[in-house]
Amino acid sequence: MYSIRSLLLIGILSLFLWTTFAVFTADSFIAQFQAQQATLSTTEKKVYYKKVFNNLSLLAIQNRTDIEQFTLYTSLKDYVNTQIQLLSWTISSPIASSISGMNILKVDLAKVRDTWLALHNTERKTKSLTPFTYSAALEWTASTWAQHLADIWTTTHKRKNTDWYYSYTNIKDWFLHQWINFSTEEKSGQPLFTENIWWNIYSCKKTDCTDDFIKAIKKSRTFFMSEKGSSYTPHYNAIVGNFSTIGLGVAVVGNKYYLVTHYTQDLK
Repeated sequence: MYSIRSLLLIGILSLFLWTTFAVFTADSFIAQFQAQQATLSTTEKKVYYKKVFNNLSLLAIQNRTDIEQFTLYTSLKDYVNTQIQLLSWTISSPIASSISGMNILKVDLAKVRDTWLALHNTERKTKSLTPFTYSAALEWTASTWAQHLADIWTTTHKRKNTDWYYSYTNIKDWFLHQWINFSTEEKSGQPLFTENIWWNIYSCKKTDCTDDFIKAIKKSRTFFMSEKGSSYTPHYNAIVGNFSTIGLGVAVVGNKYYLVTHYTQDLK
């Protein structure tokens, strides 16, 4: 049983971090974090660390469109996770099935997800491949990258400025920082993930824009499918690749949409 003192301390500190965290720099947070946990027992530290970790994770999710804030919260989340690992203890991802990545006005996102998944699985069926399943966690990662593309008004796979274009290693590292963990081992010639990205025109002034939105994103699928039978097939290969799970992310800016689909092996 936790003492009243420890529960009260944990509650106050968690609330304080949750409501005022934006005022912290990385250095000041770490200094205060270390000072606050210094008097806690190992059992109390586990509770405290988990609360702080989850708060940082949710703050990163809420600020995923602000690169500076997202980077800050993610780096501090990683720091707290390192402290947790020193206790030989782990915690699970805060990304729940109820967390949605996309937020498109006047669009039925459930219909969009079902349509996108069905379009992929229709093509996979022609090759007797196992159908994809849809992942809320991958929707969040795909939406995070789609929003980034919308912010910079271009499409790119580059996670670092030093990347040539598509760096498997750096994208994998990026996935891990998004709480994505793969349940299978990496094998030669069998990547754990890939992503398809594209953009096109979209606008709608109707009360219900679902059908218009689906019609628009199908233009991206037409582009991906146009590679079928050609000598250059990276986008089509993702659709019929050795993956099990997908997630769709779309961000709209002006009269354009930026679309990202993440394809991965099984997730933990």
